[in-house]
Amino acid sequence: MVSIKASYKKMQEMLGKQLSIEQLEDLLSYAKSEIDQYIEEEDMLVIDIKTSNRPDLWSPEGMIREIKGILEEESGIPEYEVKESGYVVKVDSQLASTRPYIACAVAKNISLTDYYIKQIMQLSEKIDYSYGRRRKRSSIGFYNLSMIKSPIEYKVIEETHEFIPLESTEKMSLERILEEHEKGKEFGHIIKGYGHYPILLSADGTTLSLPPVINSNDVGKITEETTGSLIEVTGTNFETVNVVLNILCQVLVTHGAEIYSVKIEYPPDIYTRSVITPLFDKEEIEINLDVVNKYLGTKMKPKDAAKLVAKRRFNCNSIDSNILTIEIPPYRKDILHWVDIAEELAIALDYNKIGPTKWKVLTTGGLLPETESENLVRNILVGAGGTEVLTNILTDPEILTTKVNIDKQEYVRIENPVTSTYSVMRKMIYPLLINVLSKNTHETYPQMLFEVGEIVKLIDKKVVTQSNAAFLCADADASFEDT
Repeated sequence: MVSIKASYKKMQEMLGKQLSIEQLEDLLSYAKSEIDQYIEEEDMLVIDIKTSNRPDLWSPEGMIREIKGILEEESGIPEYEVKESGYVVKVDSQLASTRPYIACAVAKNISLTDYYIKQIMQLSEKIDYSYGRRRKRSSIGFYNLSMIKSPIEYKVIEETHEFIPLESTEKMSLERILEEHEKGKEFGHIIKGYGHYPILLSADGTTLSLPPVINSNDVGKITEETTGSLIEVTGTNFETVNVVLNILCQVLVTHGAEIYSVKIEYPPDIYTRSVITPLFDKEEIEINLDVVNKYLGTKMKPKDAAKLVAKRRFNCNSIDSNILTIEIPPYRKDILHWVDIAEELAIALDYNKIGPTKWKVLTTGGLLPETESENLVRNILVGAGGTEVLTNILTDPEILTTKVNIDKQEYVRIENPVTSTYSVMRKMIYPLLINVLSKNTHETYPQMLFEVGEIVKLIDKKVVTQSNAAFLCADADASFEDT
């Protein structure tokens, strides 16, 4: 679960509606979110997003996009024009085994207030920590475009390289940044595991950042005066960096920014070709509406289903009888199966409007006869003064043989056990009771233990499971008369 802070007033402005807290919360439920707290004097909402695999919802802009679909103010996959920027990023082959992937875009005509800059930074941090696994899988950087010249180099550099890190006033070597800077201490371990230092450099040698640790203080930040920005996402997974970049571009477009592409030139040992980012590869998935209707207990017709998926910001590319081909937005990688589309349809229909169905067969729960027999034996042994213990069916063959003076026997074995402690299935219970007793010699005697449970045997090369019981009495004067 991810929690974010947002302005109640700004949320209403983005929706173009005056809403009560209750009305807004009802709409947020369609974005898998709910209001945890409203601090009126600060005009601040604390919103909990109840899904960890939808980073596109971790901002007010993402939530509003979903809500506008439900309200039918917008429909289908959001589209925006992407022009060529002329910027190129050259990737060093030495990064192949560590942090090889990068996705970039240029945003121009940006006009952001301090509030929206803070919202974008909040989104970046949430993605870095959760979806990006604390920057190990991916990390985000924003830069002042006016200070960057192409081609940009994403390369490996010596630890003696120096630049002024964000929120600092003096030049520091890369090694010193990891040891002294706050972000270096927090994320430096990622780079130390690489054995080298990745760096982003402008064509004129200006340092953009030490990914995934820290940006430079001059180029690596945006303010209210910033009108153009380079956005980059570096990481260990090609798909992840491109999904994250798509999410960020969608947010900036909401605020009127124009998006320009960047060419990423990969060496052959990292990627087989150059890539123009942001990528807009949209995957498709087919659903059988008959199956979905049976699954949900609904009676949707193909045209109705097509309209509903559009409300959930998908495209329905074709309808062939009851087979629908659904196009998935490039910022959503959580759709893996037709059941995921069925869930989206259920949300669009409104869960609360789906009526409950009565059971077709009335059944009454009860215990199996075998369980009733086992419970009867338990009651008898408790009545005899025994204390029940529960041991593992998987055990160590030594406990079943050597430790109780029994010759080695044939057992049902685990093919690839992690440890011999849990490598065979027990075929008798009492050796495990003796093992329990051996670990409780410090306890007061007499000790009377019992267990009722399953054993596993090989009979005519077939695995057979049986219920069994064992009772143990340990005392200085113990005899068979005691049992």
